[in-house]
Amino acid sequence: MKRALVPICALLLAATLVPSAAASTPPAGDAASGSRTALQPRQGEMDTLQQLPPCPKGAKANRLLTRFPLNTGDHGGIAPLGNLMPPSHTLPTTHMYVSIAGTTYLPVTPGQPPEVAPGNSKNLYAPGRMWIVQLSTFDTIFTDGTVRHEYDYWFGLCNQVKGRFGHVSGISSKIANAIKGVKPECVEYSIPTQWPDRSFRTCSYNNLKIALTAGELIGEAGGHNGNLDVKLVDMRRPDAKFANQSRWLPEVARAVCFLDYYPAKLKGTLYGFLGNSDLSIKRTVEPRCGQIAQDVAGTAKGAWLHQVTGWFMGREDDQLALVNDNIEPQYQVVSMGAAGISKGIPSGTWRFIPQKSGQVNRDFSQVTPDGKVYCYDDGRQEAKVLITMPSATKLRVGTTTGSCTGAQTLDVYVEFDR
Repeated sequence: MKRALVPICALLLAATLVPSAAASTPPAGDAASGSRTALQPRQGEMDTLQQLPPCPKGAKANRLLTRFPLNTGDHGGIAPLGNLMPPSHTLPTTHMYVSIAGTTYLPVTPGQPPEVAPGNSKNLYAPGRMWIVQLSTFDTIFTDGTVRHEYDYWFGLCNQVKGRFGHVSGISSKIANAIKGVKPECVEYSIPTQWPDRSFRTCSYNNLKIALTAGELIGEAGGHNGNLDVKLVDMRRPDAKFANQSRWLPEVARAVCFLDYYPAKLKGTLYGFLGNSDLSIKRTVEPRCGQIAQDVAGTAKGAWLHQVTGWFMGREDDQLALVNDNIEPQYQVVSMGAAGISKGIPSGTWRFIPQKSGQVNRDFSQVTPDGKVYCYDDGRQEAKVLITMPSATKLRVGTTTGSCTGAQTLDVYVEFDR
């Protein structure tokens, strides 16, 4: 069965490769959704959010959206929260993907993310009364002189609920006119080891307050990407529960399913689209819209961080997730970033049916600091993943190319903590 055709994110966007003013600003493509700039604008960039009307309370608290951002025939499946695609989306994603109907993927170049055939743009509409508070442009500049444009913007629905559209391929004349005369903050850079044929330019227009009505045309999606990213953060919500709450910013801990903010009848219809891109696989297990925080304290299950002090600031490529699949949660997934590549531990995903006993493909929630080494084999790749927990808050990962049968040892490893 086909899984969602979610573009592979940019690989290894090391902050040292980009000027500090935009240390995590990514190239166009799905990298935008994994960057600190896209996920967590810097302090002051969205101050106008606090000037918006107060959020409704009571029975109307979540009645903030009335129109889906794409026409029904223009989209396919909607990927639930928690998608995994390491290294840039090593941790469960805090945004959802709305697949664009009619997308054609071009042949993949080894070592490069997939590209889509251009010209498949679909109208993008305001899903409710909203105000755009920050808009960023992402230009990919190829050596032959061609330039590919994409947009990414944050909007407010009220003063405590903000959202983000990513991979917007065009903006309306109203929005274009609104940013005329506004001086953006721009950065140009290149990452020749990953993209030798292109460089990048990003410009951010901050502290906007562009008012839009529900159903108003605001641009296009799908021109250079097979998905529209949609994220919603509700600051009125309690934080999702992590094993170490002090590591997680509200942009992660209070990210919500945007489908839950529609009227009940429309929400029910939209829930029918939760699944992979062509809906050959649907999510039927609750919570239907997916899950970000899956930590089980004292066990291996959940998110793990590598050499991160204080708050986790959004760079995912060195991290680790041991979680349930976002579409078929009866499967568990090892989502390994790039932290162990120098030690021969590959980056990627290993998907399997969890076992309730033994040391092979054991359910993550049953792996504890018991001195044992657990082996994970998805049956499709030579590399196997080895895991052990030296303590309740530390976890070590290694690899073997042999069988998962017999006693395993973990001599070469990379360590994560919570």
